Amino acid sequence: MHPKTRPTGKKDVMNAILIAATDLFAERGVAGVAVRDIAARADVNHGLVHRHFGSKENLRLQVQNHLMQKINADIGEPDDYAEAFLRGVAALRRNEAFWKVLARTFLDGQFEGDVQSAFPYLRKMIALIAAAQADGRFDKSLDPRLLVAGGTAMVLGLFVFANYLLPGTGLDDRPAEETQDAILQAFMDILIQEAK
Repeated sequence: MHPKTRPTGKKDVMNAILIAATDLFAERGVAGVAVRDIAARADVNHGLVHRHFGSKENLRLQVQNHLMQKINADIGEPDDYAEAFLRGVAALRRNEAFWKVLARTFLDGQFEGDVQSAFPYLRKMIALIAAAQADGRFDKSLDPRLLVAGGTAMVLGLFVFANYLLPGTGLDDRPAEETQDAILQAFMDILIQEAK
């Protein structure tokens, strides 16, 4: 095993800081992490955090955008709302730091500005549902924005509150992921029935 080498060069330093901040924000929340903690985890001087990212809030925003880019890359370019929904769920599972940082930011009262600079997945889902409505494949009386907001809230809630929801409803007799998938499939089945 090779000993860890300190990052050198602007790109390596920024990447090390971004990774360290992502891990720490997911573990402890933004409020529970000092810039010095991030620098220590990244193995850089704490002044470099400020030099390259400015404020801790700007670093949090960069972390959130970086994680969203990873999720969007995992989702790809689905051309159907059901496929996009399922790919979104899978991407959130693979990138749990995204929803942990997001939840901790809000719960810790650390939200100071934009949660992220763009919302491509949510906008794509709205467009896909609207296209399905235009083609007659989905009930036109349903507002796509409401469906996407509600579906996203449900998915995030299943992840964030799994340890409360599953035992509380008696659904903790099998693996959490399996149960979450069954809940999400039931949601999709209802939507598809509504569309007919």
